[in-house]
Amino acid sequence: MAAIPFARAPVNFETAAPYLKEALDNGWLTTGPLTERFTAALSDYLATPNLVALSSCTAALQIALAAASLPAGSEVIVPANTFIATFETVELAGLKPVLADIDRDTWNISLESITSRISENTSAVIAVPFAGNPINMDELQALCRRHKLTLILDCAHALETRYRGQPLHHYADYSCYSFYATKNLTTAEGGALICPAEKLELVRALSLHGMSRAAWKRYAGGPWRYDIIATGYKANLTDIHAAIGLAQLGSLTTNHARRLELVERYRQQLGGLPVRMQHMPANTSVADHAHHLFCISLSANAKRTRDDLMNALAAKQIGFSVHFIPIYEFTHTREEYDFPQANFPHTAEYFAGALSLPLYPTLTNAQQDEVIATLLRAFADT
Repeated sequence: MAAIPFARAPVNFETAAPYLKEALDNGWLTTGPLTERFTAALSDYLATPNLVALSSCTAALQIALAAASLPAGSEVIVPANTFIATFETVELAGLKPVLADIDRDTWNISLESITSRISENTSAVIAVPFAGNPINMDELQALCRRHKLTLILDCAHALETRYRGQPLHHYADYSCYSFYATKNLTTAEGGALICPAEKLELVRALSLHGMSRAAWKRYAGGPWRYDIIATGYKANLTDIHAAIGLAQLGSLTTNHARRLELVERYRQQLGGLPVRMQHMPANTSVADHAHHLFCISLSANAKRTRDDLMNALAAKQIGFSVHFIPIYEFTHTREEYDFPQANFPHTAEYFAGALSLPLYPTLTNAQQDEVIATLLRAFADT
């Protein structure tokens, strides 16, 4: 069997070609009419008028922190198990990141750990619905409101995630989305930020140097003059990237359904192995998982190591990954902060055996069967 990649974008040239041709033929290339259409379609999918398309989820986090006007040097609580962007954007904003542990079962940020980290200097929480698994948004929202904290969601994994029928941004002050190459919807590089209505014009300006009017609006017949209303960023999405995204928007529902099928097959066929799987919502009418990733974590009593499994998968040319190396493990965070691993027992337990398996709509049953068979063989002699 041919190599099985860890991730594969849910788009092909035939589907994207009409949009890319339009992006090239209309002469804009950068932010223009296709970005506007992508923004409108995405706003409709997420049921909000307050969305700005951006160059990355990292940019969305940066702009959210800037727009929120948090006190300089104040503390922002983030999960220990997340991609470094969640953490470093807090640092770059002149704020102090504080790490919280994850829940042992859901692998999302622990509400109990958040509560224990809140101090008189805490101004915000950045929560990550890990792998697309919905957090209990009722409790998280209530916690942040009770302590007057800004709630920012890093929804890089959670485009399709719903809680009580609503996209997660319904419960937060700011929500940041990713359209990176491995995401359920990709623009190769890209993201989006959903913000309060009263912050929308500021967010738009911050996304492009603090300019009051983008080139698309000025050159399309509007007034030539613009103002700089704030110190901004270079974070606009281009029409080339928007074209790739537009080609996939119509397939989100069917792609999500296929991911669910694949997740169920993994859970059923790997259920007898000494591995832990993410606890998911039992009632999808309350919460619905985006299934961006399928992660396992070897149990402490497993007689095979993660390296054993990685070697077995690599021998069959099967891709894999690990989500994530805990923030406290990195040289930078060890040198700059005091984050003892003992303060994050659930993160440490999860990471010790963490392994992410291939999961994408074009993964065939036969390919998934090969992934499963490889893992079963790896444990056969234990």
